Amino acid sequence: MSVQVLMDCLKVFGAKSGLQLNVFKSNIYFAGVSEQQGEDIQQTTHLVKGVMPFRYLGIPLSAARLKVVQYGPLLDKILAYINAWTGASLSYAGRAELIRAVLQGVECFWLSIFSIPVTVRTAIIKLCRAFLWGKAGASVAWKKCCLPKTEGGLGLRELGAWNAALITKNLWEIQSKKDSLWVRWVNCVYLRQQSVWEWVPGRQDSAFIKYLASIRDQIRLHFGSEELAIANLTKWYGLPGKGSAAAYDCFRPRAAPRPWANVVWCPTITPKHSFILWLGILSRLKTRNRIKHVEVEKSCIFCTEPETVVHLFFGCTFTYNIWSIIREWMGFPRAATTLKSALKWLKKEARGSCWRQKAKKVALACTVYQIWSARNRKIFENETPRITEMVRKIKILVYKTVFALFPQSALQIVHP
Repeated sequence: MSVQVLMDCLKVFGAKSGLQLNVFKSNIYFAGVSEQQGEDIQQTTHLVKGVMPFRYLGIPLSAARLKVVQYGPLLDKILAYINAWTGASLSYAGRAELIRAVLQGVECFWLSIFSIPVTVRTAIIKLCRAFLWGKAGASVAWKKCCLPKTEGGLGLRELGAWNAALITKNLWEIQSKKDSLWVRWVNCVYLRQQSVWEWVPGRQDSAFIKYLASIRDQIRLHFGSEELAIANLTKWYGLPGKGSAAAYDCFRPRAAPRPWANVVWCPTITPKHSFILWLGILSRLKTRNRIKHVEVEKSCIFCTEPETVVHLFFGCTFTYNIWSIIREWMGFPRAATTLKSALKWLKKEARGSCWRQKAKKVALACTVYQIWSARNRKIFENETPRITEMVRKIKILVYKTVFALFPQSALQIVHP
């Protein structure tokens, strides 16, 4: 009877608007009805029975939990983006930004609707990791890349936590009794006059509802009580556009803050320079002492000592001469022996926002980048670097950066 009422409404609408239902281009899908009921409904509607899952707004809809293979369109879309970028000459920093801005944006629509299986999340991470690091293999574990920059990571989103954060909005809508058909249906079928904080999901409940209950329990455990959980949900979703980001901070992995992070990721520094400096401070640059899977010469390309991160940037005679010139030019009072000690000194001595402090940070990152680039060109292109040319490049890059921020003051660093 209800189906007949619906069809009558469509006929009235068609008579008024001229928009007629085309039975040859339409399908009807069934869930939770018997075979006989389905046949009766088909006779009433004269529509062909469709097969689930079917695509709606790019998302597969199904009466049951999606199988892993049905997430193929999501993986295909991510792979299509990666294939389009593969031929481009991109730095590590450029690839990381594309993952953050584009690929993790593509995932959002799916993550806000489904609880993505671990197998699918693993496949997405594998694609993104291969794009970021290339064939040489990952220099830093993906879990660490998903930490905030202040905690030593790249600020990428951890997919499991981001999935939970996006789904949390549904919990808030149920808690606040939002006036929507879905919320009314959940209250009628599942909660049955119970509070969402007291309700216990049943064995036959849907996988999504069970996942929502697990998110509720995580939030309550994180804040320590139901009252604090409700208060924070209210704060998150009381600000339009801020809820998911605030919820992510509740679910994301954590590590101790890194004191050098603000220097490494200083907005004034060129991103690709920051990335190499970040790898250097973590001792994850692929220096010869870290290459294990193939037999290679272990000595420094500029001298005969074993190549390590510390030696390459501070122990080698060639690089020491470069640092001596830059140190005198920028007014560094003493020589650094490691990247950590250099960053520690900058954090303490190069505070403030004037051009001199910013120039010192830029000079450090730029020098590290130029030394690493020269080392790679010597190995892979047999190009012998010259100290005078490298120093000139560093000075030009520092000058351009400072001039863009402080046009009048930048003239003073040409002849310090």
